[in-house]
Amino acid sequence: MAVFNYSALNSANQYSRGTIQSRSAKQATKQLSADGLTVITIHPEKKKTWLNKELGHGLSLSEKILLTRNLHTMLEAGIALDQALKTVAEQSTQERMKRVLRDLCQRVQRGQPFHQALAQHRQYFPAIYINLVKVGETSGKLDEIMAYLLEQQEKEYAIRTKVLNAMLYPSIILSALLLMVVLMLAFVIPKVTSVLQSYKVDLPLQTKILVWASRVVTDWWFILFPAIIALVLLFRWGKKQPRGKQWWDDFILTFPGIKSVVADINLARLTRSLNATLKSGLPIDQALTLSATVATHSRYQQSFNSATAFIRRGVSLGEVLRGYPKLYPPMATRMIEVGERTGKLDHMLGRLAVYYETEVDTKLSNLSSVIEPLLILVIGLVGGYVAISIMTAIWSFSQTV
Repeated sequence: MAVFNYSALNSANQYSRGTIQSRSAKQATKQLSADGLTVITIHPEKKKTWLNKELGHGLSLSEKILLTRNLHTMLEAGIALDQALKTVAEQSTQERMKRVLRDLCQRVQRGQPFHQALAQHRQYFPAIYINLVKVGETSGKLDEIMAYLLEQQEKEYAIRTKVLNAMLYPSIILSALLLMVVLMLAFVIPKVTSVLQSYKVDLPLQTKILVWASRVVTDWWFILFPAIIALVLLFRWGKKQPRGKQWWDDFILTFPGIKSVVADINLARLTRSLNATLKSGLPIDQALTLSATVATHSRYQQSFNSATAFIRRGVSLGEVLRGYPKLYPPMATRMIEVGERTGKLDHMLGRLAVYYETEVDTKLSNLSSVIEPLLILVIGLVGGYVAISIMTAIWSFSQTV
């Protein structure tokens, strides 16, 4: 998405300026109009060079959790919103956070609604955050809405932490293994093979493969490593494109072990988000549209977006989701149907969220216990192949002496 600078008038004809993140200027104008702003000018933000680009674009999830927790505590204590924002800004140690909070405080003090002030910083606050704040201001229950947002963010942070912790150990081991192989191919193998080849020893096939790999690393490193970096960058770029992301998401779902973890993570996020939006008082069609943005898998996003159209035609959510058996297990659709029939859909979604969050924790723990012996096996195979290749070459040399 691109970042656009704009100037606009709000409903009280007050002039304001800000930035918004969107796919196009036309879509950005529609988003601002939906927030009650009349756009005067809008243009893409000039890209900063690597010399003056601010590090850490955006607010981290932990920073937003801290902001939401402090605002919830102060609003619950009866402190005015502008004073709460001012106090949080004074206590913040992050310059970027402090700058954003000061701007929010100034806008609120000028009479701008809090959700419109947040909309000026869409690159920091997602649409679901802004819209829930809008609901809280409209209903006069902003402190309760902040509690819902805080719970959702804390659960999201817990899931992210578990995923990162599960991937940290394998990443370190595989990186160390790759470094070890490269060093052996660059420095160890050439010295051993140069001695053997000087005696015109007929090397075994596995040793020839190792020698060929060593020559590629030592003779073509100036092409090999830039090519690998280019492929990695191209892969990351492709994943960000709609078709590329969809292809990658479909590819991920072909792995039996990873498939269930990805499904549980998305189900936990969607049910938790939908629970929060429904508890805040949003209609189910709007709640679905906002909740779709929290899914990391494109298929789950598409299912929620298509469900919105069916819901507006009177079809129940459970019936719609039953049309995606590969994404939503029978237990989830049945509990949602029961929640719709009893009028306690938000309660059922909350129970589903807890269930899938527990499943994510359990499966990630099991995945870690399975990955460790697999990594040991991979290290053993790589080390064994190198050792056998060298030993068979030395054995062939001994036969010629």
